[in-house]
Amino acid sequence: MSRLAAEGVVVRVRKGLYWKGPRTRVGMPLPRPLEVAMEVAGPGSGPAGVSAAHRLGLTTQVPAIEQVAVPGRVPSAVAGVRFVSRSIERRFAGLRPVEIALIEVLRDGPAIVEQPWADVGAVVARLVVADEIRPELVATQLGHEHHVVARQRWNELGLTELVR
Repeated sequence: MSRLAAEGVVVRVRKGLYWKGPRTRVGMPLPRPLEVAMEVAGPGSGPAGVSAAHRLGLTTQVPAIEQVAVPGRVPSAVAGVRFVSRSIERRFAGLRPVEIALIEVLRDGPAIVEQPWADVGAVVARLVVADEIRPELVATQLGHEHHVVARQRWNELGLTELVR
């Protein structure tokens, strides 16, 4: 891989992680910080904070520094990314990054959402219909979360009705 990186075929992102993007006249574009962070963080990780609200379409703000929730210990730093540690249970639950984003938005509440908080339920319902969010898994994971307010917000939004 180091020879390929020296030849410009791939780009070394960090130790053991390489990127091969499309070739352009000016070279190969680098991956976005969130893509690198998600690869480094591994399964059970997903956007957090404003990054999570942006991923769900609940804000138009684009975070200057991406925030990623990581199950267990925080990995070494990635430029443009801030990692936050969460319960190791997330690694084994099989949750998708968008489902992690929903849990993180439920943790942070109305402070990171531009729309009225009551509209979050409609956005989540659309994501459920699009099969991006599995409400039964989210509800199960919220039962394991240490953040009690996230469970209360899930119940307040009427999202328990979406669980089959």
